[in-house]
Amino acid sequence: MSDRHTGPIVLVARMKARPGKEQELWDALPALVSATRQEDGCLTYVPHEGLDDPGLLVMHEVWQSEEHLRAHSASAHLRAFAERVAPLTVNGIEIERLAEIEL
Repeated sequence: MSDRHTGPIVLVARMKARPGKEQELWDALPALVSATRQEDGCLTYVPHEGLDDPGLLVMHEVWQSEEHLRAHSASAHLRAFAERVAPLTVNGIEIERLAEIEL
């Protein structure tokens, strides 16, 4: 990570539902979102649906620190979600880690 980063860790998690599995993917979200939003260090955790691709689910996440993100990554509710949605998605969960650039 560059020295330009001084703030929270931002994640964008993308999932593409297999055809016909969109509702099952959406149905898995409430438990994950509810539990994650209660985690220490979770600043933002918001699911989004693709406007041009309704099978696309994008999670926008902001974590206070790398340590908080690591704790989330090891959480039982995230592991359960990932296991549940693996057969419902094309290529699983793709994650991009980002940091705001201080200009």
